[in-house]
Amino acid sequence: MTKKMLNCVVVAGVAGAAFCASRAQAALIVNLNGVTSITDNAAGDSDPAVGRIINSSNVTGFGIAVSIAASNSPGTSTAGLLQISSLDIENQTGGTGVLTITVSDTNYTLPGAGIASMLLDSDIGGTFAQGSAVGNTVSFRSFADPANVQPAAAVSTPALIFLKATSSTTEAFSGSNTVPWTRGAGAYSLANQAVITLTAGGQVNISGTTTATLVPEPASLAAIGLAGTALAMGRRRRH
Repeated sequence: MTKKMLNCVVVAGVAGAAFCASRAQAALIVNLNGVTSITDNAAGDSDPAVGRIINSSNVTGFGIAVSIAASNSPGTSTAGLLQISSLDIENQTGGTGVLTITVSDTNYTLPGAGIASMLLDSDIGGTFAQGSAVGNTVSFRSFADPANVQPAAAVSTPALIFLKATSSTTEAFSGSNTVPWTRGAGAYSLANQAVITLTAGGQVNISGTTTATLVPEPASLAAIGLAGTALAMGRRRRH
C-alpha cells in the first residue's frame, strides 16, 4: 500500500440546544486511527468553546472531514448524547485501507440518578459514493461505561455493518439497535466508533449518534399501551 500523509480537517461543533448543557470536567475526544487524538480545549483545538473541537491534522492515507462531533455531557433529564455527523472520508492511497474513528466523553450524570436501568441506542446513516468499489464497508458501534472510563467499553451495542454492493451507483444505508444496561451510582461515559474499510479512491459519508436513556417506567409503558389501544379502536370505528 502507498503511504501518504494527507490533510485531515476535523471540525467538531455543537448542534442544537440539546448539546448546550453545562459540563463539569468532561473530556470530549476525537481519535483518528490511533494516530491523532484531539481533546476539547487542549493542544490542537482552536475553538475555545467547551464541547466543540476545531482541528487540522494529518492522517496517513485518508482524507477526513468531520463537520460535527458533539456531546451534551453531563446530559439532560431526557438523554445523554454523543454524536458525529457529516463524516466525509476518502481513501487517497494506492490500495485498501482501514480507518477507525472513535468519539468519546465522560462525566455524564443524567438522565436519572444513582443506579438506574438504562437503554443504549446506536443509530447510523450514510452514503457510499458512486464509483466506490464493491466490498467497501462501514461498521458502527456505541459504548457506555458505568465506571466512567474513557473511552467507554463495558457495554456495547452489536456492530451495525454495511457493505457496498455495486460500484456504479450511490448507495445509502442506515440502521439502529438498542441494548439494556445499568448505570452505577456515579457518572458514566459514552463512546462510539466507526470502522471504515475503503479501496483506493473509495468515498463514504456517515453520521452516527449514541444515546443513553432511562428505561420507561411501567406507568409510561401502560400509557403507551392505552394510547395504542385507543388508536386501534378509533380505526375500527371509522371502518
